[in-house]
Amino acid sequence: MNEDDCLPLMLSQRECSAIDMDIRTAASKADVVVVLYRHQLSEDDFVAAFPRLAKAAQELPDESPPVV
Repeated sequence: MNEDDCLPLMLSQRECSAIDMDIRTAASKADVVVVLYRHQLSEDDFVAAFPRLAKAAQELPDESPPVV
């Protein structure tokens, strides 16, 4: 993660790292929506601050696979 990634949002490095980790461990787009809600981050702000993560999130399945 580039240290300038969060500048447009004025987030602390700790907040940026938490968002980054939560998105990287998301199993689906639905999980990403929950992360954005938890961090009070709009989709537009997410794309502006984390363009590479946003692109990776687009490649996730819509829903998490069922737990067996």
